[in-house]
Amino acid sequence: MSGRLLAKSALLLSVVTGFTAVAQDQGRNDNQPAVSATASKETTESRRFVPRNLRVLFITAKGCEKCDLELKRLRQPDGEFESMQARGWKIGETPDNHIQIVDRADVPEFAELLKGRELPKVICIENGEVLRYFKHGCTTPLDAWTFGWLIKGQDERPKPAPPEENEVETTGHYPLRGNHWSVDGDFDPSHAKVVAHLRNEFHGPQLLAEWKIDEWSVEELRSLHDDLHERFGGGVISAGFGQPAQHTGVGRFGAGRKF
Repeated sequence: MSGRLLAKSALLLSVVTGFTAVAQDQGRNDNQPAVSATASKETTESRRFVPRNLRVLFITAKGCEKCDLELKRLRQPDGEFESMQARGWKIGETPDNHIQIVDRADVPEFAELLKGRELPKVICIENGEVLRYFKHGCTTPLDAWTFGWLIKGQDERPKPAPPEENEVETTGHYPLRGNHWSVDGDFDPSHAKVVAHLRNEFHGPQLLAEWKIDEWSVEELRSLHDDLHERFGGGVISAGFGQPAQHTGVGRFGAGRKF
């Protein structure tokens, strides 16, 4: 009898111990699953969508008809995006893409610069700083070569593209282009801001005496600013209407960066 009683006691102790262990495990699991799942998800997401420091933002907005039409054109079969993706470009809505298609509401850091501006906006950023941008209606087409310039700061277009219709003000003093360098991080600088920037210690000595830049349109000023950067650096110079571009040497105004 004592042997059986001893065996029963041992069995009971084993069962109780087992329940206690399970309860302790359950207690740990009850406290941790949400945290663990979140951490796991965040780790997975960060692994999947590591932001590119250098990328192009194609900024749109809900209800923007021009944004929809432009994306439709770029996405059409055998269109610009398809040919670029075939060459290795990543294009999508996440920050790990070379071209990130993003809603204006998701880039609050540019809210002030986007206020009252026409969309879509196409800008190149590096570490959150705007380096270059594209302006519609300045005779330059938004195509694979333009996206390449935005990323690299170098015009690799093999031959001049047929100019698109000009939709901006011009005085005829300077040829227009749609590929622009930012002005102190501003991708839509005003006339006064560009004039002041062109007369600073860097660009002032590069201006010709006969240029009365106060009388030029803002897009002419922006185009001059772009050419000055590329003329005095490792980019290309616009050789004039219909002429092939000339490659220049590397200097402190290198086209691969903004001083």
